[in-house]
Amino acid sequence: MLVQQIMDTIYSLLLLFNLTGINAASGLQYHQDQLYIVSDNSPYLYHYHVQEERMDKVLLDSLQQTEMVAKKDKKDFEALCDVGDALVIVGSGSKPQRQEAFIYDKRNSHVRRVSLDSIYQRMQEIGKVDKQNFNIEGLTYDNGTWYFLNRGNGEKKQNVIFTVAGDSDFILRPETLSANHIELSDIQNYTTGFSDGVIVDGRLFFIATAEDSASTYHDGENKGSYISYINLSDWTLGQTHQLSSTKKLEGLAVYGQSADTITFILCEDPDDESNNRCPIYRYDFDLGSAEI
Repeated sequence: MLVQQIMDTIYSLLLLFNLTGINAASGLQYHQDQLYIVSDNSPYLYHYHVQEERMDKVLLDSLQQTEMVAKKDKKDFEALCDVGDALVIVGSGSKPQRQEAFIYDKRNSHVRRVSLDSIYQRMQEIGKVDKQNFNIEGLTYDNGTWYFLNRGNGEKKQNVIFTVAGDSDFILRPETLSANHIELSDIQNYTTGFSDGVIVDGRLFFIATAEDSASTYHDGENKGSYISYINLSDWTLGQTHQLSSTKKLEGLAVYGQSADTITFILCEDPDDESNNRCPIYRYDFDLGSAEI
């Protein structure tokens, strides 16, 4: 593992927390020393109290009681968005059982379940993305608009950002749906795809990852990750910062911000069902420099 550690040092990716009991972390949010994490093969929302170093968990889907759900049955939670009093968790949509959202109310721990079947079908129609290439991996919200990030890891390599008007209660207006196809940079000649995103000051920051696979269902060998952003005013791509040449980073949240730096936290999916460690990394994005 020496080479991997050296590469991480080069890319300034710092280990912030090394949690246990979570396999295949796919999304995270952070606010006032409260860290929330979802996994793509678990029906739970994990809640880590940073100061107390204590982990709680909330069962989102009462029909699935096991900590780790079989691949063919899992809800495939790939995106987690914080809207203040609530957290919105969505399935990837890559299979019929993965087309649901769960809204967790932080104030009373109530969980609301919402079908995404209709809106996901509409996304495929509007974006001209067939079922084999549809795979929602990121979700973010800003100023009355929801952003769904489709990962282009299918055969057609379609990285698409779907936008739809709605409120913070996740009441969507399907008639406003639009699709924006994005061309992303490769890593080591491997195609990359969105793995999460978050909006900061008019820019949609995102992680892109590469795998040696052309499937929205089967995992391939990890080929690395980078972070970049899209200027939402004109949909142009900004700076690209390499994060790792080996890690599949999923989940992106703001940890802190100054005049010229945004500090993000990220989680890693090792694509190893025997690994129950959940490393959380820190990355300082310097707005005044770029790595291409």
